[in-house]
Amino acid sequence: MKLLTVVTLSLLVFGCRMEGAPKKQRQERPNILFIEVDDLNYEYVSFNGSKVNQTPNVDALAKSGVFFKNAVAQGMMCGPSRNSLMTGLYPHNLGFYQNGQMRALPKGVWAFPKALQKADYYTAWIGKCHIRPGGKDKTRAMETKMGFDYVRQTLGRVVLQKKVKQGKVTDEDWYIHYLDSIGKLDVFKNEIGKLSTLKEDEYLDGFFTHSALQFLDKYSEKKPFFLWLNYSLPHDPADVPEEYHTFSKDDMPGPTTIKNYTEPKDLVKKTKYVDNEDVVKDHQAGFCANISFMDKQVERVVNELKKRGLYENTIIVFFSDQGLMMGDHKRFHKGTLFRQITNPLLVVSWPAKFEKDIVIENPVELDDLINTVLEVANAPEKELQVREQSISLLPALEHGKPTGRKVAFAEIEGYVMATDGKYRLIKGKDATLLFDDVKDPKNLVNIASGHPDVVKRLSADIDEWFKETGKPLPPKTY
Repeated sequence: MKLLTVVTLSLLVFGCRMEGAPKKQRQERPNILFIEVDDLNYEYVSFNGSKVNQTPNVDALAKSGVFFKNAVAQGMMCGPSRNSLMTGLYPHNLGFYQNGQMRALPKGVWAFPKALQKADYYTAWIGKCHIRPGGKDKTRAMETKMGFDYVRQTLGRVVLQKKVKQGKVTDEDWYIHYLDSIGKLDVFKNEIGKLSTLKEDEYLDGFFTHSALQFLDKYSEKKPFFLWLNYSLPHDPADVPEEYHTFSKDDMPGPTTIKNYTEPKDLVKKTKYVDNEDVVKDHQAGFCANISFMDKQVERVVNELKKRGLYENTIIVFFSDQGLMMGDHKRFHKGTLFRQITNPLLVVSWPAKFEKDIVIENPVELDDLINTVLEVANAPEKELQVREQSISLLPALEHGKPTGRKVAFAEIEGYVMATDGKYRLIKGKDATLLFDDVKDPKNLVNIASGHPDVVKRLSADIDEWFKETGKPLPPKTY
């Protein structure tokens, strides 16, 4: 795929092959709210079967909407995933496979918030920002290059803490300026590596919620809004206030161990192997605490929508940028292609118009959100044609039907994953791994030798995908 806003013949064929739903004229002009969280492992949400913690507010969103059980993130780290969703370009189109690569998106790159502006939406970004718009003034670049009318952005907690320790963050940073203005910057600095004693709205993710509530309170535009609210949680460190640390390591699931294969070294090189059950369980307990704080923020935002009379006309999209290995295969971190990483736990709720309490089994991609929201927003037809590999989710949302996508893809450098919702093929120069995600969601047993027909079919899908979207670019291209 070329980095232009021109629709190539190959993409037209690709869109037709996946049977995307035709655009319909619609009278409603709903607000659209993205709630994106960071590193959420889908197994730690109670509506999806978690027995170690409760997430009543995320559960309520799923009950009021549609849960895409086999959604797939395109990038396996924060930066690749978020920039892919922003532009509709796959990581291999950008040469952006892991954090630290690609300093800036290509000049003139298309971004879907720009298309929402053309549809007369007021666009806003609040929270953590891993987007690479280029330019010294990132806030300004997010406005002019990515298509946002309103931007309040800062770093994620890990990067922010690191830069504060190094003295590289000034009070020009939005969050640092806030802490300095209330006399709490020294508290933040001194508590790095400890549980936070900051009040809920002073802690980074609570501050994001506070800022979102202010935005909703003061919103007076006649046009509908698109708000992309980006949390840093439940990404580590597990330093949320002590009141949320109510979990015992004795209740945690502990590590899992693969059965009949050895993971290729390069496939898991970004993960950390930990062969200590106590360490794994301690980490899992802290992760649950972070999730509890995250779930509370979801409640606050939804309640504010209801308080302001906005809830009935707001589409809420809850998802993670990607997942996390939480002792799975005795590994921590991300950057690999097992189910715990690729599944971003996607829920879409609009009780006034969409289906309720529905589970969609067929695979979808996070990038399918692009044409979904553009279609809902009545964006110009030419904008929907820019990324025709983004397949509208409206058939599922409005009628509980499959979207038409047969296979979804994810990738890291040197490896690609293809899934049809049941089988997962991970393929690379030194890997042909096949898993039954229904029977073996932990991806512990490689069944490739017993299912050569499935391997052949999904391998052909991968070959066709690269043929239609372009050969992988090397990392750090831009």
